[in-house]
Amino acid sequence: MQTIRTGYNRQIFFYYLLTLVMIVLNIGMTDVFAQGNELSYEKQLDSLLNTATSDLDAERWEDAVHNLERAKKLAVSLPGEFHYLFGKALLKTGNYDYSLSNLTDYITLEGREGKYFEEAINLIVEARNKQDEKRRPTVEPHHQVTKAAEEIEDGMVFVKGGCFEMGDIFNTGGSDEKPVHTVCVSGFYLGRTEVTQKQWAYVTGKNPSKFQCEDCPVERVSWDDIQEFIKKLNEKTGMNYRLPTEAEWEYAARSGGLKQQWAGTNNEGEIGEYAWYGSTAEGRTHSVGSKQPNGIGLYDMMGNVWEWCSDWYDKRYYDVSPAKDPQGPSEGHGRVLRGGGWRSKDKGLRTTDRNDFIPTEKKFSDIGFRLARCLQY
Repeated sequence: MQTIRTGYNRQIFFYYLLTLVMIVLNIGMTDVFAQGNELSYEKQLDSLLNTATSDLDAERWEDAVHNLERAKKLAVSLPGEFHYLFGKALLKTGNYDYSLSNLTDYITLEGREGKYFEEAINLIVEARNKQDEKRRPTVEPHHQVTKAAEEIEDGMVFVKGGCFEMGDIFNTGGSDEKPVHTVCVSGFYLGRTEVTQKQWAYVTGKNPSKFQCEDCPVERVSWDDIQEFIKKLNEKTGMNYRLPTEAEWEYAARSGGLKQQWAGTNNEGEIGEYAWYGSTAEGRTHSVGSKQPNGIGLYDMMGNVWEWCSDWYDKRYYDVSPAKDPQGPSEGHGRVLRGGGWRSKDKGLRTTDRNDFIPTEKKFSDIGFRLARCLQY
């Protein structure tokens, strides 16, 4: 009886020992398989990115999109390179919105040190232009347009979207112009000239300007006054006029994001050919469009009157500004002014110079504005 019990106990012991070994082995195998699957996914991602790169080099755009979509479904973190490749492939297949999203993600993730930074910027510009061409109406509607709106409409210049380095690119400005940062703006329309006293009077029935002259820029108008003007104009025309953002204004002043210290030139001796300012202004405003335009056909982007922008002002905003169509801070005390006026000296006329003023203030005769408009009506 003792022998049988001993044998039975040994069987029980070996059974539990075997069970424990199997549990340990099973846990170990699970870890091994998990590691194997993880490595497998990484290898699959590398393979798909390499294949997509070859597809792009061979201009097999659809194949590249297909392989990158497969890569996106893998349970792994996607590198910045993926967003660059996917953005390029999507651009070539006509998916401009999604392309811009991926290319912007690449710039955000990799920054200026990224391997494809310059190529990504160029692709963003191309995608923006393609997007604008697709959205831009082929015929400008002119029905239900007042006399003032006809003049304003005829004076709008289409500014192709693109990316540029915004801020103190010449290292000649104040701390609020730093840091220099990459900004991409969508295509938009901008007034060829500043809004004139005649145009203001057509819409509002009055002229608040100090220097009475129909073709001179309207001045002594507050930011709030301009919002009322724009509201009335849009109600009469069915359009969507607005003030430009600060980023749009600088991009346009620099002839589409070029490295221009003054609007139209980098030669300090040529400023007088483009602007009414300082001693040349003779203490007053002058008729719009009577000096040379900048590289995209915009007049008086410096001098004559300072121009209100839509943004609130924040001297540290460039530290946090998004890369895509920045709209400025959500709140503030002053609204942005750009471009300098007839009182200004060379430094205040620079394309990167920033200023601000209380949005209710209207007492100065060197502050005016120009209109902007989105592509969509």
